[in-house]
Amino acid sequence: MNSAVKLALAGAMSLASVSGVALAQTADPMVDNTTTTNSTTMATEGVNIVRLDSLDNDQDRQQHTRLEAMANDQAAMAEAQSEVSADPAIMAALQEQSIEPMNVIDVETAANGGKVVYVK
Repeated sequence: MNSAVKLALAGAMSLASVSGVALAQTADPMVDNTTTTNSTTMATEGVNIVRLDSLDNDQDRQQHTRLEAMANDQAAMAEAQSEVSADPAIMAALQEQSIEPMNVIDVETAANGGKVVYVK
């Protein structure tokens, strides 16, 4: 009787491992299409908009200080704003969030090729 229970348990475990592999092979790939709505970051068509005031915390202090200095540098602001006006995807994302292009502080290219737009 004891060996029958062991045999049944071994069979159940082997079926569980096989069905787990099949499930993993048929699962859809994960795609991140989320949008954070707390006005920190908005993702639209590969464009993330980050508001300067959302970086005013201990974790992002260095980034906030850098961008604050850029906001006071007219040449840096003009360069960022010209990059924005040349990119229709960024312009659409800004319009969607009701942000004027003159509020753009900096534009960076993310590792995935998308754009990160910092605004005041």
